[in-house]
Formats: sequence, structure tokens, C-alpha cells
Amino acid sequence: MADTRRKAMRGRLRLPLTGSVALLAMSVTPASHAEWRFAPTVELKETYSDNVALARDELARAQFISEVAPGFVLSDNSPSLKLRASYQLHYFSFSDKELAGTRNSQSQLNADAKASLIDELLYLDSSAMIGQQPISAFAQQSNNNGYTDVNRANVKSYRISPYLKHRFDTEAVSELRYTHDMVDAGTSGLGRTSGDLLALSLSSGPAFRRFNWSASLTRQKLSNTLAPESTTDQAGLNLSYALSSTFSLTTSVGHDKYDYQALGGTTSGKSWTVGFHWTPTARTSLQLSAGKRYYGSTYALTATHHSRNSVWSVNYNDEVTNTRSQFLLPATVDTAGLLDRLFSATIADPVARALAVDAYMRATGLPVSLADNINYFSNRFILQKRFQASVAFNTARSTLLLSLSDTKRNALSAVQTDSGLLGPSQSTLNDDTHQIGATGMANWQMTGRSALSLSANAARIESVSTGIVDHTRAVRLNVTRQFQTKVKGSVELRRVYGTIQGSNEYHENAVAASLSVQL
Repeated sequence: MADTRRKAMRGRLRLPLTGSVALLAMSVTPASHAEWRFAPTVELKETYSDNVALARDELARAQFISEVAPGFVLSDNSPSLKLRASYQLHYFSFSDKELAGTRNSQSQLNADAKASLIDELLYLDSSAMIGQQPISAFAQQSNNNGYTDVNRANVKSYRISPYLKHRFDTEAVSELRYTHDMVDAGTSGLGRTSGDLLALSLSSGPAFRRFNWSASLTRQKLSNTLAPESTTDQAGLNLSYALSSTFSLTTSVGHDKYDYQALGGTTSGKSWTVGFHWTPTARTSLQLSAGKRYYGSTYALTATHHSRNSVWSVNYNDEVTNTRSQFLLPATVDTAGLLDRLFSATIADPVARALAVDAYMRATGLPVSLADNINYFSNRFILQKRFQASVAFNTARSTLLLSLSDTKRNALSAVQTDSGLLGPSQSTLNDDTHQIGATGMANWQMTGRSALSLSANAARIESVSTGIVDHTRAVRLNVTRQFQTKVKGSVELRRVYGTIQGSNEYHENAVAASLSVQL
């Protein structure tokens, strides 16, 4: 029986790259083929690092790393399918082939698609991801050094979500959604999990002008190879009343029920919130609420403002979540999202704006996201309280991105499910953690073909329950040059610093040169 189960699971693990692509292909209609865009790429890179494995300073060893990374970008922007998928396979070769703490290859996949299968009725959302993730917040952080193997694991995930949507004229809109997802880290300490969620919602239509409402029911079942099966049931009713064209009062009531093995206290109960939504202008929005849930007080804040040359965003929320949920829906500051809002003042068409953002990020070497907290491995349910603020400025020749985050995590379920990750001596390491991080990036377009980027990030990670405090810092200077339309080169200088469980320190100084070609 166990062998049969393992074979079945291995078959399912192929889905992140093959099954998801097959499902996306099924959703393509003949009319959408004209929108397909396939762009194969290859990148060559040579790096010198004085601490390639991010070892403690006294054990640091220098290396030359040669890298070749074939890949592709696949996209479709037709009326029936919105698809973007990027994949790269990195091969590494080291001057010292016997060095521990390094890897020879790494895969990166990021795919997302939204398809309309039957107009006004049946839709499909799907996504897939393959990438390296940190195992612990209290160990070496690689800062996107793909060749480093220490404190890293290869995480695969996919999500498939078909749903039915029906409009009752202008009175209401109903949605019935089923979601199946999987997260696998390939390690013995983090359980391989699969989830099945069924959600039903009904919301008011445009016939309701001043008074709006929505109701929802959800049930999720999680299967974990290292923990008992768990079920979550949630019900909610949301109401809003517009006092004016710019100001609305909001309230919600609901009930949560979790069946995880709790450390103490309740795992279910009623919830309520009251708040308001204020939109004084088309470019400014403020939404605030406060209330109670079964774990105590709850608050939520969303504030946005954008002008011709800047975008501001402030968010706060608290929620019951887990590591797998963070991998499926990464909580990072989306660089493309910031730039999309920034460019909206000058490029009204969303399709043209998305292409402009993509071209700008490629030309300037900007990352897809600004990192915030470290999503360490855990099989436990946690109460997460997150504050995040970001701002982007843009001029004719420069862009400045800043992000600040403050995240607190308190474990809610029993520690036994993490015994394979932490061991008995560190069982309380993740009971109560607090992370504060800041990221900044400045880009200057020196000429029409050359750009200079400077980025820096710093974080403080504390295990409140044990008193361990770690710090990480990284600074990067990058110069890019567009030699031809499809040929780009770059040179990067990098310095990384960090501590390991509050005591041992590590440093890395590196220089890298790369050439990227779109075939």
C-alpha cells in the first residue's frame, strides 16, 4: 500500500511543468492562437565568489562558477486566455568540483494562466512554480545566489481552480469554485501536502447602488504526509452602505472552524468587523476595519495613492495561515505591479502597459519582486500579522523602489509536526518569530542602451521564544548594456553579510558578468 501511494504521488509531482501546461493548452480556443508569443533565451554567466557556499568566515572558500541557463518565456493575451510562463534551467560548473554546499543545477518555473472555457459560465485559473526556498530563517540566506545549496530546498507547487460564474441579470453574481493544489519541498522534514477547497459565493450586482452585500461558504481539506489530515470551514457575510460617492461604511460577520491540534485555547469561533472605505479621488483609496476573531482582535488596512510620478501603498492584515499557503500565494512586493500603476498615468491601455513594464524590467535588470519576510519551513498553522509599505518613484531616466515590512508569526498548532525539521533541541525556535526588513532599489538609465542599478536589503529576524536574533544584509551594483535588440550584457558587484543563529557570521563578496540572448 505504501509503495502504491508513493508511486501515485510521484506521478502527481510531474504536474507543475507538464500537467499545468497540458491544462493550459486545453483551454486555448482557435481564435486565441494569433496572440501566442514564444521567446527562447539563453544566458551565459561567469562569477567569482570568495565564499561560494556561504560558510562561516573561517571556513570560506573562493570559487569561479561558470553558468549556462537556457529558458523560455511563453505568453498569450487573447480574449479567452491570459497566460504568462517563464522557465530557466541553470547549469553550474565550479573550479573546485569537490566543494560541499553547492549544487550543479537549478530549475525555475513561474506560470500563471486565466482562461475562459465557456463565455459567461465556466472559467479556469491555474499556476505552477518551481524554485529554491530557504528552509530556516535562522541560517544562511542565499540572496538569489543560485549555486548555493546550504539552507535551501527545491519547492514545487501547482494550483488548478475551475469555477462556474453566473449573473442574475443586474441583481446578483454567483460563483462556485473548486481548487486543488499541491506543495512539495522534497525534504523529509517538511510534509508534502495537497489541498482541496470548495467555495460558494453570492454577491450583489450593479442594481444595488448604495447598499452592497456578499456571502461566502468555504471548506478546505489538507492532506499532509507528516501531519494528520485537517479541515477548515469558514462562512462570512459582508455588507457596505455608501453614505456618499466617496465614502462607505463596511461590516462583516462570520464563523471560522479549524481542526488542527492546538497548543491551547480554541480553534473556532464567531467573527465580526466594522470599518469604512474612502476614495476621495480616483487615485487615492483608504480601507480600514477592526473587529474580533476566535484568536482575538483583528485589523486590516489598505491604503493606496498614485500620482503621475509616484505610487504609494500601505497594507496591514492578520490571518491564520501556514507555510504552504505562502508558497502558493507568495507575499512579496510585486515590482511589475508597482510599475504598472506607475506607468498608468502615461499608458492607458493595460496590454500596452504590461508590455512596456516587461520591456523596462528586462532592460534595467529589475527583479520580479522586492523581498520582504523569509518564509521558513513549518508544518504548523500560524497566526501571521504583517505590515507592509512600498513606494515607487519614476522620472524620465530613473526609477526608485522602496519597501518596508514587519511580520510577526505565532505558532497555533502543536510542535510535533515539526520534529523532523527542528529536532528536539530547537523545537521552540519557530514558536514566536518577528521579522523586520527593508529593501531599496535605484535605477538610472544612463543612455538609451545602458542602465545602472543599485539595490540594498537588510533584515532582522528574532526568535522571541529562544532569544536568538539574526541579521542579514546585501548590496548589489549592476550595470546592464543592450548590445542589440535581443542581446544584453551585465556586470554585477555583490556583498552579502549574515549571522547564523545569532553567533557565527558569514560574508560573501562576488563579481559576475553575464550575456543574455533571446533566440
